[in-house]
Amino acid sequence: MKKYAKALLAISLAVCSASSFAAFSVTRTSMGVNLEQPVTKETTLINSGNKPVRVKVDFAKPAWAKDKYYLGDQLVAYPRIVVIPPKGKIQVKVAPRIKKDLQDGEYVALLVFKELPPRGKTEQVTVLMNVGVPYYGRKGKLETGLDFDALRVEKADKGYNLLGTVKNSGNFSYPLNINITFYKNKKLIKEQSFKQGFYREYVLELKKSTVMDKDADYVQVVFANKQLNFSEKFDFQL
Repeated sequence: MKKYAKALLAISLAVCSASSFAAFSVTRTSMGVNLEQPVTKETTLINSGNKPVRVKVDFAKPAWAKDKYYLGDQLVAYPRIVVIPPKGKIQVKVAPRIKKDLQDGEYVALLVFKELPPRGKTEQVTVLMNVGVPYYGRKGKLETGLDFDALRVEKADKGYNLLGTVKNSGNFSYPLNINITFYKNKKLIKEQSFKQGFYREYVLELKKSTVMDKDADYVQVVFANKQLNFSEKFDFQL
């Protein structure tokens, strides 16, 4: 779970506050928990300004997540509203209340921290800060899998394009390294690689360009994650 948490990116819903620049910050950029042995997690809100900051703690469904994999209705955050003193900090805890019939796989919610307007200043126009921290939970057997549709390599004006559709058919999210190698008469003439994250049931429309001034007659494309011992290889004759 620790290795997995390191691979996650924080999702910021908004990143500005006109009145105080950075009104508050959150010490955790993501949270991960084993849903078979759920434990309470905590994070700290820090106010670096000279005025108190009121924050409401809530949950939201990420845009990339399907309703059936949303975990927010099985989480409890406390306290729900906090006042962070100037140059101070407040701890917020998140406790899972997981349903027993939850199927194996990964579930997700955004832990959202919403800055509230100062008391007694409701008429003042202020840009408030919202920060979303991904909260991931995993249960049981985790399975990888990719479904490919119309995967191909096509000649372009200044090289080649990798095209097609790729869907994560596994039951959790994971990153992949996609490596493309070009050959001419069995000799390597160009190699390119890039990383791509795949959320659960995520569908990626591939359009990756490789700029090169030579013509290839053979291309190999590999989708891989060494830590997961996962690899899919495709060969194309041009």
